[in-house]
Amino acid sequence: MPKREKVEKPIEPKLGRRSAEHSGPTRAELAKIALELFAERHFASVSIRDIGRAAKVNSSMIYYHFKDKEHLFRAAIDTAIDEAFQLFDSLCHSTQHEDAAAAIGKWFDVHVALSKQLRNVVKIGLDCKGVIGVAEAEEPIKRFYRHESEIIQRYIREGTSQGLFRKVDAPVVATMISTILDGVMARSFILPDFEMVKTVGEFKEALWQYLGYHGPRTRRQRSPRKAKARLSL
Repeated sequence: MPKREKVEKPIEPKLGRRSAEHSGPTRAELAKIALELFAERHFASVSIRDIGRAAKVNSSMIYYHFKDKEHLFRAAIDTAIDEAFQLFDSLCHSTQHEDAAAAIGKWFDVHVALSKQLRNVVKIGLDCKGVIGVAEAEEPIKRFYRHESEIIQRYIREGTSQGLFRKVDAPVVATMISTILDGVMARSFILPDFEMVKTVGEFKEALWQYLGYHGPRTRRQRSPRKAKARLSL
């Protein structure tokens, strides 16, 4: 009888550091999981092991991506903040928005779309104030508020120059908008049945009244002409 050829079994790759990296959650996914845990409990009461358990990986996987818990905390905040600004950029580029009011409205839309992440940022900011002991850990939150203020102030000034808004103190109004949106996010965290979308919409209408905004200027200018055209017909 002819000899049967021996079939070699494929060699299974050993699970090493790199293969574990590819099979587990990404750095951004770990940061999102950590953000939820930090918001749900408290920074001091969440351990690396807790985060690993929630992500279904061992602690070594987390230490592969992050130096320590403070580093992971900062990455978690950075991830949420970057997502908010990326979404805003995709919704409203300076050359694409209809007018300044539409741009500010888009920033409100970002808060609704990313309400879960942003309210977690608000809660973590309150919980961790003076607790972490690492001054740099607060920098991502400060960066968020600086960038948010710059965005709002820019569009308030743009709306004023376009004749859409009455003249106001842009930094003061930007702080007012940011503070009220923070309050809405915090309330939605405390009260699960809070009507966040409705409240954001009502706040936007109140803001338009405060700014003296009555709708896009082009529509206001064209409407009388359209009315005359209809009458002549």
